[in-house]
Amino acid sequence: MDLVHHTTSDGAAEDRIFDLPDDIIYRILSFLDMKYAVQTSLLSRRWKHAWKSMPNVILSNHNYNSRKMFANFVHEALSRRDNQTEVSALDLNISGDTEQSFVKPIVKYAYLHNVTKLTMIWCSDYYSELPRVLFSSPTLKHLTLGNRSQRRVKFWKHQTLLSKSSWYFPDSWELPALETLNLSNLCFDFLGNKNVNMFSKCKNLKDLVLHRLEYRPLETFNVCAPQLINLTITDFNSFPKVFNVVAPQLKNMTASVTSYFSLGRPTVLPLFTEGFNYLEKVSLSFGSGDKEKTHGSQILDLFPIFCNAKLLILDVNIIERLSMCMDRIIHERGPFINLKCLKINTMPHEQYEPIATILVQVNNYLLHNSLSATTSIGDFPQVPQKRSRQQLLTELLIRLLEICNHRLCF
Repeated sequence: MDLVHHTTSDGAAEDRIFDLPDDIIYRILSFLDMKYAVQTSLLSRRWKHAWKSMPNVILSNHNYNSRKMFANFVHEALSRRDNQTEVSALDLNISGDTEQSFVKPIVKYAYLHNVTKLTMIWCSDYYSELPRVLFSSPTLKHLTLGNRSQRRVKFWKHQTLLSKSSWYFPDSWELPALETLNLSNLCFDFLGNKNVNMFSKCKNLKDLVLHRLEYRPLETFNVCAPQLINLTITDFNSFPKVFNVVAPQLKNMTASVTSYFSLGRPTVLPLFTEGFNYLEKVSLSFGSGDKEKTHGSQILDLFPIFCNAKLLILDVNIIERLSMCMDRIIHERGPFINLKCLKINTMPHEQYEPIATILVQVNNYLLHNSLSATTSIGDFPQVPQKRSRQQLLTELLIRLLEICNHRLCF
């Protein structure tokens, strides 16, 4: 099938690309880096200025020979973009740190054009600072920040940690419209402040993901979010002394209950809360770096916080640690009062035989106050992301790129 031209019954050639409605054109452009979106201006007169009004902006410096070339392109492209068109989403993916000269102007431009979704991913093995402008916007609803560097570097004298970017973060973020926040592979430095409540002004925050984070030095980290529904805390390198969560509407929580390193030894999540009365699903696992067969008693001390959960998912490593506290398991009553289903995830475990004998007693403890609850054991992998529903658009996008590259050669 020719996605560019076809012949009608009277033999006349019709330009499929020229006749596409505006919403389809912008949908196609939303998949393209701005470098290639600009090149679509060569397709036809209809497409000549379309890129200037596309609401989604994707920028990456990976296809440029130098940072200066990328900075020059960004300056030219943004200055020629229709200044009346708002930026719905900005996706900035860069190599190097966040202190490069082009980062701040890009973010500032998006904020001046009422951006609602911003994703910034970088790759740096060195500490750097985020532009302060990131933390103040009346329109931003969705924010993702992450360092994709995976190089291991020496940290302190006796530890090996994943490389991180370390910045000063403001104590309070001026993001009143923020609904979803995803922070990954970051190191926070609050310049001596021991008690931090970054999200106190994010009154609409509903989904919070904190992955592979590190705090130094910090005693109390507060998550005070009255509308928070989903909270994920996974694979921390180190925990603060107190992880305080005030989220009365919380329904779903996923957590790695141990840190990767903390002064040479993993520690258990020091979670404090006023109560999760509407909790529905809790999924707990061990941190990826924790190989020790300890912390069973501390995990038992965590369970009362989740007493209202209806669905409890535990990985088999937690069951194994709980077996080290059989005296408590036998003589104490489990705190779960609304449990409907208990799931044991065996996926990370290699040997299952010892678990069968342990599970009976642990199961009796967990379900003591929920006698009608069911128990299931097995592999519960994450649901894979669905493929694009618009395969035709993908084919057309590829074809457009081929045309762009062909025309640029002449």
